[in-house]
Amino acid sequence: MKSILDFLLNNIVLVLALIMSAFVLIPMLNRQKQTKEAKKLIAKAVKSGMNEPLTLHPEIDPAKCSGCAACTAVCPEGDILKMVGHKAQLVSPTKCVGHGECERACPMDAIKLVFGTKTRGMDIPRVSTNYETNVKGLYIAGELGGMGLIRNAIKQGIFAGQHAVKNLSKIKTDYDLLIVGAGPAGLAASLTAISEKKSYLCIEQGSLGGTVFNFPRQKVVMSHPFELPMVGQKKFESNKVSKEQLLDYWSDVQKKTGYKIQEATKFESLENKSTHFEVKTDKGTYTAQKVILAMGVRGSPRKLGVPGEQTTKVTYNLLDPEQYQRKNVVVVGGGNAGVEAAQMLAEAKYQSKVHLFVRSSGFDRCNEDNINRITAMEKKGLVQIWYNTSIQEIFSDKIRIQKNTEILEIPNDFVFVFAGAEMPHKFLMSLGVQIDKKFAEGLS
Repeated sequence: MKSILDFLLNNIVLVLALIMSAFVLIPMLNRQKQTKEAKKLIAKAVKSGMNEPLTLHPEIDPAKCSGCAACTAVCPEGDILKMVGHKAQLVSPTKCVGHGECERACPMDAIKLVFGTKTRGMDIPRVSTNYETNVKGLYIAGELGGMGLIRNAIKQGIFAGQHAVKNLSKIKTDYDLLIVGAGPAGLAASLTAISEKKSYLCIEQGSLGGTVFNFPRQKVVMSHPFELPMVGQKKFESNKVSKEQLLDYWSDVQKKTGYKIQEATKFESLENKSTHFEVKTDKGTYTAQKVILAMGVRGSPRKLGVPGEQTTKVTYNLLDPEQYQRKNVVVVGGGNAGVEAAQMLAEAKYQSKVHLFVRSSGFDRCNEDNINRITAMEKKGLVQIWYNTSIQEIFSDKIRIQKNTEILEIPNDFVFVFAGAEMPHKFLMSLGVQIDKKFAEGLS
């Protein structure tokens, strides 16, 4: 023992040098490992053609980035941001859904959320910071404006509602504010109107929840708390909130606040009368001083454009997987919606033969949890994943497909298509709304 102490005392400079080296060397090795992993993800994204972000995403200013890695720690989607050397970098661009946690966490203000890239533009309706379009009195909030996250949609609905109920004229109309859609943005805008004691009408072609109501059963729809006018902030016990939990909460909010919806009402057209708007629906025509379009894009699913797609065996959402037990089922789509639908249909208790078609060599805009879950199900024989595969024609009892260069036919009872939605730009332009192509630009 004494000899060890003597050695340490006699070589105190050497010992201190070793300790200091360890403090320097270990973090350096960790950074090198992280950089190596990040570069692998970047190379993978480039190889699979998924190196261009498809929606709202972070743009990082390397001159401002301090390398603190705060942004990488808070991203709820997994391997989206990584440290490359001493700088944060977007390594899985197509998987980013624009949560914005990275922007809020950055202490150096080095991150901003943008649409499009410097080389690939994205068409977005022109709106102000209050979500008013270039058509005075007409607002767009939520998914229709390019941002589909529930928490973001709620905030937009609040901002739009607050701005809309200000400076109302004395012109007599049926309502001060007409809101199209009872999803998160429509709910928030309606509650804002109630809190400001303004007359409003909220129309919805479906039911309370709008797009959320049409999600599959038990789908996880939120992971963060949100705040609504009149009721304040809501924190759920779990950080994984299901569709049913959220709809139950919104139903309670409806009872407490007196929020009213005119359900099963289809929005048909809108006419700008300069002093007010005239909104036509399948239940009648209404006038309002201000209008908020918060109906999302679920009514405009992207089609495959193949023969046979118009048949009743093809659908674009999944509400109840129990209806498809012991069937030959195909799900088209490598994003979260398609992969989650395939997971539900492939549960062992349903005894269905499920095929998941992915158009590229990898999953597109799908989080790591879903990828891991579906690949685990494939290993168990519950689902078959077909990469580089597309449908060529749909028949009553089979489908013709192309896998790489090979043409095949497989038995089929139902086809579920989750290929995203077509933004109704023509409709918006017919109202006079300006559509801007954004190249690495923010919302406003």
